[in-house]
Amino acid sequence: MKIRVDVSSDYPEKEIVIKSPSDDDELKNLVKQIKKLQNEFSQLNGYVGETVYSLELKNILFFETNDRNVYAHTTNNAFLIHHRLYELEEKLPDNFLRISKSSILNLDEISSLTRSVTGNLVQFKNTYKTLYVSRRFLKELKNRLDKKEF
Repeated sequence: MKIRVDVSSDYPEKEIVIKSPSDDDELKNLVKQIKKLQNEFSQLNGYVGETVYSLELKNILFFETNDRNVYAHTTNNAFLIHHRLYELEEKLPDNFLRISKSSILNLDEISSLTRSVTGNLVQFKNTYKTLYVSRRFLKELKNRLDKKEF
């Protein structure tokens, strides 16, 4: 089996193409493993009091630490998450980006980025929630937003 990687900024997203002379067990196993990796971290559990919710990553606006706890913020709620921010940073897909010591945001949910005297502020779609961007992470955020097609 050969593995070839083709990287180009012309591609809008990552795509895996498998070319095979036959539909055999090796191919089925390979596809199964790729799907497992893809779905492995598409959901996580969030807690509000004693209630556990299954959260889809696409619905999460950002993750934020507060008093040594990590919370996943959606449009209407904040859920306690039993992961550390650095663990999430390693596991989350490419559309999530660390923007401060205490925050990771979902690039797909950004409505605007505003610069002001007090700092750089991210506004999210369909919600009042906002988040400050650390100067240290601002350049990477701008680069990622410039590459993103809206």
